[in-house]
Parts: sequence; C-alpha cells; structure tokens
Amino acid sequence: NNPYPYDKNPLLYSRANFDGIHYISIARRGYGYAQQAFFPLYPKLLALLNPLFKNFTITGILISSLSYLLGVYLLSKLILLDQSATVQKRVLIALFIFPVSFFFTSVYTEGLFFLLVICSFYSARRSHWWIAGLFGFLAAYTRLAGIFLLPALVAEWWLQKKNVKNFIPIILIPLGLLLYMSFLHRTTGDSLAFIHTQKLFGQGRSDKIVLPYRVLWRYVKMVATVNRSDPLFLTILLEFLTGLTFGVISIYSLFKQRLSYSIFNLLSFIVPTLTGNFTSLPRYVLVCFPSFILLGTWLHRTSRFNRLVYFSLNGLGFILFLSLFSQGYWVS
Repeated sequence: NNPYPYDKNPLLYSRANFDGIHYISIARRGYGYAQQAFFPLYPKLLALLNPLFKNFTITGILISSLSYLLGVYLLSKLILLDQSATVQKRVLIALFIFPVSFFFTSVYTEGLFFLLVICSFYSARRSHWWIAGLFGFLAAYTRLAGIFLLPALVAEWWLQKKNVKNFIPIILIPLGLLLYMSFLHRTTGDSLAFIHTQKLFGQGRSDKIVLPYRVLWRYVKMVATVNRSDPLFLTILLEFLTGLTFGVISIYSLFKQRLSYSIFNLLSFIVPTLTGNFTSLPRYVLVCFPSFILLGTWLHRTSRFNRLVYFSLNGLGFILFLSLFSQGYWVS
C-alpha cells in the first residue's frame, strides 16, 4: 500500500516481492484474508527478531540468508557421508547457480525450510533421532512439504537398526502440521484453509488431482503458443524445463539413491504438480537436495565441455530471473 520504501531502496525491498509481502504482513498484524496459505514459523521468527533490526525486510533477509548458509554447510557434510569431495563441490555449485536459487536469501521460507530439512536428514543419518524429529516438526510448521519428512525418515529408520525407541521421535514430524491445522480450525473453522485458500491467488490450480503427463502436455502447448516477447514466456519455459528435468531425476533417484532420499525427493516434486500446473515448481524443487546430488554426480562424470555448458546456462538463467524478480515480475 505504500510504495515509498521501494522507491527509497529498491535493491533491498525487492527481495520481499510477492510472498514476502504476505509474510511481513502476517508478522506485523497477524493473519488476514487468504493468508492462511502461508505457514506460521517464518512470520513468527520475523516478529520475534524484528525488534533487533527495526526493519522487517532486513530481518527476513538475515533469517533466510543465515539459514541458507547453515543449510549449505550441513548439506556439504551430508554429501560427504556417501560421496567424494569433488562431487560435493559440483553439487554445491549446481545449487548456487540454479536459476531461482536467489529465493534462498529473499523474504521467503526457502532458506529456513532448506535448513530444517537438511538438519533433519543429517541428524537421522547420524542416528540423532530426537534432533531429527524436532527439526522435522519445525519443517512441517514452516511448509506443507515438511510432512514429506515423515515417510522419508520412516524409511531411513528402516534402513538403520529399526530400534523402536528411535521411531518415537519421528512421530513429532506431523505434529507441526497438526498444530497449524488446530490454529486454523480455531480461527477460521476450516482446518484445511491452507489448501482451500490457494484458489484465491489466481494461479489456476485445480482442486482435483491432475496427472503429470497431462500437465506436461499443457506446457508443451503453452511453450508453442505463448508470445515470445512476453516475460511470462520465460517463466513458463523455466517451469516446463524444471518439470521435465526433475521429473526424470526423481524417477532415476528411486533406483540410484538411498530410499529415504528418493522418497522425499519424489514427494517434494510430484505433489505440487498434481494441482494441474508447474507454477512455482522451480522454487519448490530447491529443497530437492537428492536431485542436486545426482546432478553433481553427473557433472563430476561428464566432460569439461558439458560442465561449462551447464554452468553457463544456469548462471545466465540466474542473472536473468533475478533481474526480472527484482523489477517486480513473477518468476516462481
């Protein structure tokens, strides 16, 4: 409602475009119309820490950026449990230059959610199950996709010693979602308001399940028909390529990766597509760390020329989409 802050410092406040505005609004005034789509942990942290920095945008950027850095550090340690240091390096570079990875440091939940997911997996791999369950609980209180940690960590528990005592902390994970649903029931009378309000954002999501092959065909037609001079074409093209690439990787992961990784990876990718489009999918797959591990493995094994092409295209895409996002265009 007040454009002045953006005019005063566009390089700062453009980091809170779109969803960022809603998170700041929730932190300032509580939930408003249709904002039940946004889970509460991130805005709660904004409200808690803002008195230290006196600026919601700066507070959000610091929360996201520090979470991202810690998440990257733990991801590097998680990779080394199974892979070489060279593969680790390729994975991290692939993550850094992914075309929309700037969302990790924006006033969005990506940075925080990434940290919580990696903490949960790393703790489980090291058999620190209570810590894994706690971070899983926080992840499910941050994004709906956090609930995918439940089947993933059950699979990880099965792969390890199957100690019954270690299974108990995993039960903490769905409590994050149930806590938010209880709040929604008390305040709106609808425990699933986070789903039912999605249609109010005009993103064309269906309330019925749409199979991925139909979504792919829809995007083939859009790529062929949308005006190339419209900036929206670039977003549609990115969504299509992301859906195609990560769909293939998710299936490949089922045969080549640890079961817990492949379960989380597949669910994080496939569930958003069942709404009938790939809207925001490039942002959603940022947390699909098993896919990035496979990409890093391929980059390690492929030729130097292929690596150069891959890094160049992704780096140019990063610059392009960050430029569009900072000017107020929807990119994911």
